[in-house]
Amino acid sequence: MTDRMFARLKPDELDELTEESYRRRRREDLARTFSSTRNPTPAWRAFMARRPMFLLATGTVAAVAAGAVVVSTGVLSGAPAGRTPPVAAESTPSGTTGGTGASPAATRVDARSFLLAAADTALREPAASGHYWYVRQRTTHPTFHWPEKFWTGVRELQRQEQAEVDRTGAKDDELVAINEKYNKKLARLRKSIYPDGPPYRAYVVESEERWRPKRAGGTHRVKSEDREVVFPTPQDEATWKKEGAPKLLEDKPRSVDDDLPRPLSISNMDITMQNVGDLPRSKKALAGRLRARFAELPGPGKEFDVYLWQTGVDLMTAPTTPGTRAALFRILADQPGITSSGQVEDTAGRKGVGLAVKSGDGTEFQLVINEDTAELLEYAVVEKGEDTARVTFEEFGWTDKLGRRPHR
Repeated sequence: MTDRMFARLKPDELDELTEESYRRRRREDLARTFSSTRNPTPAWRAFMARRPMFLLATGTVAAVAAGAVVVSTGVLSGAPAGRTPPVAAESTPSGTTGGTGASPAATRVDARSFLLAAADTALREPAASGHYWYVRQRTTHPTFHWPEKFWTGVRELQRQEQAEVDRTGAKDDELVAINEKYNKKLARLRKSIYPDGPPYRAYVVESEERWRPKRAGGTHRVKSEDREVVFPTPQDEATWKKEGAPKLLEDKPRSVDDDLPRPLSISNMDITMQNVGDLPRSKKALAGRLRARFAELPGPGKEFDVYLWQTGVDLMTAPTTPGTRAALFRILADQPGITSSGQVEDTAGRKGVGLAVKSGDGTEFQLVINEDTAELLEYAVVEKGEDTARVTFEEFGWTDKLGRRPHR
């Protein structure tokens, strides 16, 4: 994994470990914003942002995690034991490619036609509601043990960033700009320690459940389980042992509750659990809403198609109305550059249709969508043929009780 890749990924292990420290921070400034990004330049910088997190909190994590840092989320493509990358489903016995690529029949699926059909499917799904929106997902977090000199530098950057926020009284997008400034410094710090990236790869595989309250001020719960460290190759594990077998699985509470305000993502801070069901239900109105928000985002390198792709993931996994989901699919169908890999399997072995789009720097964003229900099964970010993020959605829906799964 290259240093450039590290620079583009946020430390997701910081998410849950810093929930308590985040409670102690100034809510009026930071509770409006989601996670930090590791580089201000790439257009997909907010793709993985899901929780309140700034570089400000990493000093606390350094003490708690004893040097282990997770740099992304996702399910590793083809590496950890028991997990496999999405592969093309066999359409006919004579048309397969050995289970490693799309078959000739599968590649003929047209992305635009599929998205328009998905819009019709979404409209037929019944509307539902409840007190908590539930999501269960299976992820793999790339992880690495950084030396103490790295954490010393991180703590200093943390101090500087906090001082600038306090001095300027920054809010909303101003906070994002300050965060990007210090993430650029953080990227340089990482490169000074490992110019070519860490010497081995390791991943924390885990399942995660989330309950997000519909009512403002309600309790939000995150629950993690089945956590383990895996190595993609025996050589990676051997190198890790040669480095002294440092701790890679950080200590963190199995379940965390809070009542913090949580917007949909850093790119859509005006969308919350309270108003996501009120989003426009026509293609024209929803497209206008999203383009207006995109125009407000800072950064000269931003790309609308990538913003729309990541926002699509946010909306597909949120309690949007059938009309909003249908409008989203129709907007995506109008975007140039979206390709289909035909029928594929996600890492849970479920069949769906694979879609992809590439950003200006070649990073590929992939979705796997259920053909029968138009539900999102999986998304991934792939750089130079290697997963930098993959999340498989096992279940989502409404429930009326915190800690309870939806009734199907």
